[in-house]
Amino acid sequence: MSSLSYYEVLEIETTASDTEIKRAYRKLAMKYHPDKNPEGAEKFKDISHAYETLSDPQKRAAYDRYGQDTPHTHNPYSGFSGFYEEDYGGNGFDEHNMYDDFTFSGFGNRAAPPAPEKLNIKLTLEEMFRGKKVRIKLTRTIPCKTCKGVGGKKDVLKTCVECSGTGAKTVTRQVGPGLISQSRAKCNACDGTGKVIPEKLRCRKCKGERVVDEKDVVELDMKPGTYDQEEIRIKGKGDQKPGMPASDLLFVIEQVPHSHLKRYDNHLVTEWEIDLADALCGFERDLFVNVDGQALRVTHQGSLEPGKVLRLSGKGMPCKKSGKRGDMYVKLKIRFPDSKWKANIQELRSLLPASKWKQFDEQDRQKMETVAAGSITEESLDGIVRASSQNKHSGNGHNQEYDSHFGYSSSDQYNAHPPECQTQ
Repeated sequence: MSSLSYYEVLEIETTASDTEIKRAYRKLAMKYHPDKNPEGAEKFKDISHAYETLSDPQKRAAYDRYGQDTPHTHNPYSGFSGFYEEDYGGNGFDEHNMYDDFTFSGFGNRAAPPAPEKLNIKLTLEEMFRGKKVRIKLTRTIPCKTCKGVGGKKDVLKTCVECSGTGAKTVTRQVGPGLISQSRAKCNACDGTGKVIPEKLRCRKCKGERVVDEKDVVELDMKPGTYDQEEIRIKGKGDQKPGMPASDLLFVIEQVPHSHLKRYDNHLVTEWEIDLADALCGFERDLFVNVDGQALRVTHQGSLEPGKVLRLSGKGMPCKKSGKRGDMYVKLKIRFPDSKWKANIQELRSLLPASKWKQFDEQDRQKMETVAAGSITEESLDGIVRASSQNKHSGNGHNQEYDSHFGYSSSDQYNAHPPECQTQ
């Protein structure tokens, strides 16, 4: 096998879809097939081996994680005790005989239904609210009608040299010291049929590929209230192999992130900053244009404490079944005046409720110290706590006590790495 990765062998990206993998394989297989290019035999084997792995979702996932030396899911001792029953059937690849007149040994007649082809459809939150109908143009592969999916005339079929006409190959891998795994895999040179067609005798329409591209259109009707990751299945509109039913198309709805709204089921959540005067006195303010296209004006009477959340009933997303709308929740952030704000402090204090702060008694006042306080943001405090946590985990053998609110105890806080003093 070449030192190149399977993706490099097939000249595709690591994010290639199943359809792109199939097309890349067909293109390269035609170019390097031994009947057409005798010097490309080794390259053809590399291409077939790469396609064998990347065309199987489970094998591809294992390859992406472990590389070419990934162990198969078969019993690692199968090399010593012979093939197990699962080596001859139910192994995840197409076992159907595409030529009515030929069979090959070692495989059952059962054919697993083709896996659906997944495609993503991106929708905005507004489109999910209203619903949307779309027409999608696509190109899919279908059996060639000229040769009926055979690739040429049946009487010119020749035995595949890669698998000796069995349609399958034995793959042996070492999975550990003294442990060998053997498994049966479909031969990609003949696509499991055991037969190949010489180039000059291939079907002129499909060039011996047995399938051709067909343009088609599908229509999707996404109802109001469609949600993120919802799946819409269109039966029989995917790629089709000869002798197999067409695969389904599975469209997965993907929500485009909204600028200021987050969706939770049928509810919407947003954040809004209000002034201190609004929090104390109530307000009537324009919010924004909602997903239904209506401009929202919000009113509230009385004061609002920090942490309060406004609830706007019936202003969320619609339920697909009933059409009833969820609610919108507005998380409030109170904007306080900056340090340059000037006001009659005494007059303002007289209008506000009396302070409930604790007052020291006379004895405590004799040893009282007055401290001028500065201020930092919560984000700055979080950074200090994280830095202290890193000092703890860096270790150096010191045991430190950690308080969830204030970080490490003052006696141990800087034992490992004393920081430089900084002015906040």
